[in-house]
Amino acid sequence: MANSWIFPSNNFGTVKGINEAGIETFKGSPFRSLAREICQNSMDARRNVNEPVVVEFSSFSIAVKDIPDVNRLQNAILSCLSFWEDNKKTTDFFKKAKSIMESGVVYVMRISDFNTTGLQGSDKEFNTPWHNLVKAAGVSGKEGSAGGSFGIGKSATFACSDLRTIFYATKDIDELSAFQGIANLVSFREKGLLGLYDKDSITSGTGYYSSDRRNNPVRMCCSLDPNYSRNEYGTDIFILGFHKSSDWKTEIITSILEEFLIAIYNNELVIKIDGTTINSENLKEIIESYKETAKTAYNYFQVLTDEKSVVIEHEFAGLGTIELRILIKPEMHRKVMMCRKNGMKIFDKANISSTIQFAGICILKDEKINEYFRDMENPQHNAWEPERHNTDSKTKAKNNILTLNRFIKNSVIDMGKKTTVDEIDAEGMGEYFADTEFMDTENQKKDEAISSQTSDIEINVSTPNKKQVGYEATLDGNSKSQPDDDSGDDTGYGDTGSKDKHDNKKNKTNTGTGFGGGEGGNPGTHGSGNNSFPTSFGDSERPVRITSIGTMAVRLFLTDRENNIYNLIFTPLKNAGRGYLQIDLSGEQKNVEASVINATELKTNAALPCKGNKIFLNSIERNIKNKISFQIEYAEECSLEVKLYGYSS
Repeated sequence: MANSWIFPSNNFGTVKGINEAGIETFKGSPFRSLAREICQNSMDARRNVNEPVVVEFSSFSIAVKDIPDVNRLQNAILSCLSFWEDNKKTTDFFKKAKSIMESGVVYVMRISDFNTTGLQGSDKEFNTPWHNLVKAAGVSGKEGSAGGSFGIGKSATFACSDLRTIFYATKDIDELSAFQGIANLVSFREKGLLGLYDKDSITSGTGYYSSDRRNNPVRMCCSLDPNYSRNEYGTDIFILGFHKSSDWKTEIITSILEEFLIAIYNNELVIKIDGTTINSENLKEIIESYKETAKTAYNYFQVLTDEKSVVIEHEFAGLGTIELRILIKPEMHRKVMMCRKNGMKIFDKANISSTIQFAGICILKDEKINEYFRDMENPQHNAWEPERHNTDSKTKAKNNILTLNRFIKNSVIDMGKKTTVDEIDAEGMGEYFADTEFMDTENQKKDEAISSQTSDIEINVSTPNKKQVGYEATLDGNSKSQPDDDSGDDTGYGDTGSKDKHDNKKNKTNTGTGFGGGEGGNPGTHGSGNNSFPTSFGDSERPVRITSIGTMAVRLFLTDRENNIYNLIFTPLKNAGRGYLQIDLSGEQKNVEASVINATELKTNAALPCKGNKIFLNSIERNIKNKISFQIEYAEECSLEVKLYGYSS
């Protein structure tokens, strides 16, 4: 028989619908997924390890009449529409497909790779690269550092097709050529010889453009692109009905920069996209052009190129070597890229440090460690899930992940301790210039909190968002608790009361009945306890609200290491009258209240009221630099977080 589309019967078995699991996996970000899966597969088939793999994306259009056996494919689309006429999602898809076929022109994306082996085994019936891609479902023969391991990556191409139709062509290193089409549609009733639907003949939902009834490929490396033909080993993929949105090129380039930065930088991968080439020579220029859409890649490129980056090689748990690169630098995004040996990113590791400004790259360098962690990857290859490990128990696999995370975290912290940072900028802060008043070494030893001598002390200036308000209270002693910050465990006071909600049960002395003061050892505005503040707001029934005040500049110095005395300079962004500074110890999971023993305003040398982790201010003025000294009760040097709040009525 002549080459044609064949839609096998389901033999009264499963009826396939529109919600094909593999395709749905990639529909959320089809172009980014396409770039990731294609480049991964091509790199896995690399032929000459001394030359880069080249992957080319080229969009074009052809006449509908030039689609192989177009009439049979068009009839299949119409039959799908008729069979599923009561299913809106299905009919919406096939109405669009019908419209494309009737338009006379169809968009096509050609994806071609070079310096690869091609898809071998097109002459075999089972378990070959060709068979696994074209005919198998959920099958992958890849091992070690190879990318795919679930056999669903091929669905990314179908997610980019408005016809769910793909053509594959290959010329492999065994000198075999093959060409075949796959239409990943839905089940429908076949028509008989008289053109009538056969009620007993329902298809499996997948059709093949084949050379015979056994669905064998055509023995030629054909091309749908009139301006292209293959002369060397490799594979071509033609996405019929390519969903050519206005930003498709930007999304693919962004994905490639984010996912394959290391491979391109190491000259293991070259990308060509409709006239744009991305290689190791022009990578810096491309990164600069796409730094707004590929922000993480922009950070990681600096890790690769900055001479201040530190490279650490570590033998991990008997599994092989990992390479960790760390760059401490202002405005870094505080993440580490976890990367395979072949230069493909798995995911970005966050939650390492909330205060050290850094970026890092962790590469699994050896085959054994690649295979171990690949065994825990999810189908999208962007996370490790210990439950998936085939050889180790969930507990042991999880412990290895935790051990690796701990090594990365400790390495970043150690680097932070060794790095001198002269200026700390938090988001929303402006430029800050050193204040010489804190450099008077004749009176007392003054070391900056973040320096080579005391580098394990950090400051994190936190400005809560609009949802993070303080407490609303009236001067008759009634207060309404509202969330204070994102720690989620503030449970109790207005301004001067203790944060411990159990205090008023434990201690009945020094009770306050004014602003923010409940019972217990928590002095209120007009209470009898020490450090009562503020002293008056006029009308005793007027409510007072606590709001966050942004800081334009801040700097922290450790002036007495033995007694834990700090000096703080900060400049408010707006006026607020009275208010307070909230000082917390910055922890890995959440912050912990600092215990402020005393505080002094250095310009006037006046004592400032303090209670718990709060230092109360009598005046907060926009653009006015404040200089405060305070002492905390804590045995070790630590990272601090500072928040500024003001009262408003």
